[in-house]
Amino acid sequence: MTGFEFKIRKRDIDTLIEIILRENPDADIAMVKKAYDVAAKAHEGQVRLSGEPYIIHPLEVAITLAMLRLDTITISAALLHDVIEDTQYSFEFIKNEFSEDVAMLVEGVTKISSIKSRSRSYAQAETLRKMLLATIKDIRVIIIKLADKLHNMRTIMFQPEHKQIRIAKETLDIYAPIARRLGISRVAAELEDIAFYVLNREDYEYIKNSLAQRQNEIENYIENVRQIITKKLQELKIEVEVKGRAKGYYSIYRKMAMSGKSLEEIFDVRGVRIITRDLKDCYAILGIVHSIWSPIEGRFKDYIAVPKSNMYQSLHTTVIGPEGFPLEIQIRTREMDVVAEMGIAAHWAYKEGGKIAKADYKNLSIIDSLSDMNLDSMNTRDFVSTFKLDLYEDEIFVFTPKGMIVKLPKGATPVDFAYAIHTEVGNTCVGAKVNNKMVPLKTKLKSGDIVEIITSKNGKPSESWLKFVKSASARYRIRNWLRKHNEDINKQDDELKKKEEKKKEIKKASVKIPEDEQLKIKNISGNGKVGVSIEGNSNVLIKLAQCCQPIPGDEVIGFITRGRGITIHKKSCPSLERLKIESERFINIIWDKDDSNKYPVKLAVEAIDRPNLLKDITDEISLARCNIIKAEAQLESRDKAVLRFILEVKNNDHLFDIMKRIKKLKNVTNVYKINEKVVLK
Repeated sequence: MTGFEFKIRKRDIDTLIEIILRENPDADIAMVKKAYDVAAKAHEGQVRLSGEPYIIHPLEVAITLAMLRLDTITISAALLHDVIEDTQYSFEFIKNEFSEDVAMLVEGVTKISSIKSRSRSYAQAETLRKMLLATIKDIRVIIIKLADKLHNMRTIMFQPEHKQIRIAKETLDIYAPIARRLGISRVAAELEDIAFYVLNREDYEYIKNSLAQRQNEIENYIENVRQIITKKLQELKIEVEVKGRAKGYYSIYRKMAMSGKSLEEIFDVRGVRIITRDLKDCYAILGIVHSIWSPIEGRFKDYIAVPKSNMYQSLHTTVIGPEGFPLEIQIRTREMDVVAEMGIAAHWAYKEGGKIAKADYKNLSIIDSLSDMNLDSMNTRDFVSTFKLDLYEDEIFVFTPKGMIVKLPKGATPVDFAYAIHTEVGNTCVGAKVNNKMVPLKTKLKSGDIVEIITSKNGKPSESWLKFVKSASARYRIRNWLRKHNEDINKQDDELKKKEEKKKEIKKASVKIPEDEQLKIKNISGNGKVGVSIEGNSNVLIKLAQCCQPIPGDEVIGFITRGRGITIHKKSCPSLERLKIESERFINIIWDKDDSNKYPVKLAVEAIDRPNLLKDITDEISLARCNIIKAEAQLESRDKAVLRFILEVKNNDHLFDIMKRIKKLKNVTNVYKINEKVVLK
């Protein structure tokens, strides 16, 4: 792995203690030292795949938590987090030697190892369920798990490739979104970028290299902006810190994919953050910024008045900056900046010897949803789908008639709103008004809507609501009511399952193809009718190697097979390495200039799923005067579509024209020749 080189860190228990004391001089260092000694003894003789002593792993997890300013109870639990799972030490031992809090945290992070006769995915889901149940009681459980996952991702290159892919997908699907929901952005960004590197190295390197090439330009631009803002605010005697804002590669990639924009068109690649002391100064600075540069309409967001569900607060505005470039500016106080980086972890800063109150994090949407759901009673499939639903949805903000703000997932309906107010309001809902107008219950709400729910004592949930509700808590409460009242929802479950299956196969289009995808042709040397010329040979059976799929324009060479004619390979084909010992069987091949022949090529397209995606791609292929032998499409993850084609092309120029046409389409993220990732940049 070239993008994330493994480094032997010269960090030990003294490094951990130094970080803890730097953040909190009154910390209980004795407990941390004791936890380290117990862990070191428990893991003695164990090594990681990197060859390092196993104790390095819990130590690095603890260091991450210390840098997030977690209390020593959490740090001690981190040092001990694999002890119950991997050694002879028990829950009771940790409870007696340390405290019940430490033991509960360690037990909450411990995997379920007793599940047998089930799939790996089932065991992972059950372990996640157990961990989240513990998280409801003490949110530090999931924070320890995120630090654990971060160090495992930092050393993922020591895993076999198939495990790297599985772990990276799990990280991108579950743990990075959890970190985002908890507001721990520094951890989330690193998890995303490493997983992105493992799963999509070409796009990762493209974004990384593109930004590196523009680094000086961007840095000079940001410095110019910083000086302009600082000078203006100094004149007005407003004390601020102005700095550039780094953005993760995966975050940039996701914005490009979702918007269909190029790297140059992404607004917040150029961005600055203004940090001030007082809340009142934030709005004053916003006015000053807008007096310097014109704001872009629709690009202002006030997350101070209406914080995100992960407690994030800031003012966001995008202006036409120097040289006419869009410039995103964030404005926040120092306290807000700490929370923006550390999220819920910020609430433990300097809080030694005690827990934070449940009220301090009760408004986190992820905790709110988990508290609403009876995780013990949900089957594994329902649990995973329901939990993921809340992880991925963006938010909208709507109001009650009395002005109370209600946060809902994007696409939410009045039914979602009703259940967000109270379970009984949802269960007795019979109608809704939005902005004082009667609307159907399946109406999609928008930020700023004022919603009023009409209830009736005779009202009751309907199975049909499950077709349009968006929030996990509403879906769970509807299902729960229906089950309690002996409503048969098996039919609805089957319909939902079929709907999901349909999504996974966007739309299959297929044309029967020859049983042998290898193009077999008779060649008469020098006649120019069949695509290649062979020195000194005629009437020879020719096959195009499927390992590299050569086409005119590629540098090629022929290999004389025993009884099967000549197989044409690209000179760069890895398969030729094992054939070099029989060098006498190689023969020179020359492509003829005649382009009347067509050659089969397997092409893959990766994209963010959207309506008419397959149709738009096939239209572009047709416009390029190319015949489609076979086409198929499927969803590989929640929103990622992969479409595979077998096409008949004339040559490399023809192929690249097709690839460029497809790459320009909205939501297309990657186009490449299968068996040889030729990526357009």
